[in-house]
Amino acid sequence: MNPVLKEIIETRCCRAESGEVFKLEYQVPVEVGEFLGAVVAEVKPERSMEVGLAFGISAMYICDALPKTPRPRHLVIDPGQLGPDFKGTGLHNLRRAGYGDIIEFREQPSQQALPQLEAEGRQFDFAFIDGIHTFDHALVDFFYVDRMLRVGGVVAFDDVGWPGIHKLCRFIATNRAYRMFRCQKTERQPRNTLQHRALSALAARMNKVRDVLSPEFLQPDMKLGLWPGCRCAAFQKVSGDTRIWKDDTHRTF
Repeated sequence: MNPVLKEIIETRCCRAESGEVFKLEYQVPVEVGEFLGAVVAEVKPERSMEVGLAFGISAMYICDALPKTPRPRHLVIDPGQLGPDFKGTGLHNLRRAGYGDIIEFREQPSQQALPQLEAEGRQFDFAFIDGIHTFDHALVDFFYVDRMLRVGGVVAFDDVGWPGIHKLCRFIATNRAYRMFRCQKTERQPRNTLQHRALSALAARMNKVRDVLSPEFLQPDMKLGLWPGCRCAAFQKVSGDTRIWKDDTHRTF
């Protein structure tokens, strides 16, 4: 582990370039960082990107794995990085950790930066989406990331338990040409797993039941690869998007 990252984890503090100290009320859990690092090490991306930088903790976990690949570059998007909440501390941490030469920074909202990147013809092998967690914002982030992600590339999400991110992950698993690449599993099993299975079997035989049951009952998370209590999920792109404007194969999610 990079010494700068280790220091932040142990002290739960970050120091801005000005010398101001930020006491971290929340920081990316070690298990989340290790999950990201393991995914990056397996994918071996030459070009990666991240929506949301904050204090740069997840970016350092990602960059820790990137040097194992040739000519790595990591692009980060965060409109508030240089503002009063962070004061450039995320970028400062990345420079302190020795990753300044491989970082590209966009100080824009993702809904502005991502279309520009697509217009530039950029392509990526790995993306981590950890920006605004509402469904509509996260869907826009995924929409543009998908258009730039190479086939075989991987997109990862944190906070899968949040309603908007959970809904997006279900959408990707049910409607897009992606497979579950890796899920940060827990050993906990939900009490209603058997109920899910029974209701799914019943719904398959009774069309009327489909009208009153939610998609989560008809297609339980575990069937989609989303393990109960999943905190992070990574999806691998299997093929390009072949749908056309009159496509009517959309499935509820």
